Amino acid sequence: MIIGFFSLWIILCGNMTGEILVIGAVATAVVFWFTCRYCRWSLRREKLFLRLLLPGLGYIVLLLWEIIKANLAMLKLLLRPRVRQRLEPHIISIQVPLRTNIARMTLCNSITLTPGTITVENRNTEFLLHCIHPHFAENVDCSAMVEALEKMEAIVFSHEEAGNYD
Repeated sequence: MIIGFFSLWIILCGNMTGEILVIGAVATAVVFWFTCRYCRWSLRREKLFLRLLLPGLGYIVLLLWEIIKANLAMLKLLLRPRVRQRLEPHIISIQVPLRTNIARMTLCNSITLTPGTITVENRNTEFLLHCIHPHFAENVDCSAMVEALEKMEAIVFSHEEAGNYD
């Protein structure tokens, strides 16, 4: 967060001189102190955030790729003649080994964001999905997204096991 504050300072100032950098460093330190004091932030959380930054960005790229693939599949389905006869909604059940509610919620929302699928129900480790076509039901493969979320869960759990509680 401190890097983000300082970067925001530089962007908003527009030019960089020694004075601006020093004033920015002081202002950033004050804002970071305020954030730690009154918004329950800490250096430990900063460290966890930085450790989760790259895997989180990787997950976003993966999600965008899945959304693009699903959009192309939907276009292919919708541009065929007699589209109404081709739509055969299915409800399927998948098992996910995610341990935390935040990871399961992220996966549910990611599935719902991809065209052609909606998460109907989250039953802890079982998800009920509505797919607009049997092809979508056959190709629901969340393994790459689940693996990415499991890696992020492992980072959080290793952070907690190391005694970095907040």
